[in-house]
Amino acid sequence: MQDVINTHYTRLAKDYDDFLYYSPEFVRALTSMMIEKLQLKESDQLVDLGCGTGMYSLDILQQVKLQKPIIGVDPFAEMLAKIPQDAPIERVQQDGLMFSEQPGTYDKILIKETVHHIAEREALFANLYQRLKPGGILLLVHVPPNVQYPIFEKALQRCLDWHADPDELTSQLQQAGFKVERDALDYLHTIPKSHYFKMVRGCYMSVLTSLSQQELHEGLQEMELTHAHTDTLQFFDHFDYITARRD
Repeated sequence: MQDVINTHYTRLAKDYDDFLYYSPEFVRALTSMMIEKLQLKESDQLVDLGCGTGMYSLDILQQVKLQKPIIGVDPFAEMLAKIPQDAPIERVQQDGLMFSEQPGTYDKILIKETVHHIAEREALFANLYQRLKPGGILLLVHVPPNVQYPIFEKALQRCLDWHADPDELTSQLQQAGFKVERDALDYLHTIPKSHYFKMVRGCYMSVLTSLSQQELHEGLQEMELTHAHTDTLQFFDHFDYITARRD
């Protein structure tokens, strides 16, 4: 799976924001709830683990004037290179587990749709528990396995094994010592069909990269038939917000 992930993010970096930045309203809906769940204060040292292009960190900074640069951690130089040079984000090219093993203490840690790529989650959460100051918060913002996207059936089935189960994540966090609370956000997307098909064709979700070109081609044909009588797709994006606090 790691080779698939590496190929996906290295290739996708060029068009990542075009594919995933559905609308400023979408990003703001997610970041507003992130700020709330993190109880983010101007004095906090925030780590964005798996920050990608910094899309969410940049929007957080528009709402909370953090006194310290956000530490943006991502294993892919191509993603980090998309962060504006003048942004108050300290770029760290490293995978999440390796970063968690390094010395340092932080107030808040955000992991947005990255945790399902890390196989050693028990070790990651145990390390992050030690990295957080007492009272610190780790927030997972995560798409669960049972997605409701207007993609083809084979991709929907593959998601069931690709995305991390929220019950399992909760258990792993509790075993690491965290006090855990769960919430969720549902966002209604309205996207032109042609744009969403472009997103799928470009494998905007990492799970799509795990399929062969033939499977992707057949899946797009299936989508053409399913959505033949509409020019606009509406669907809910469901995000679990799992808040883990260190006492």
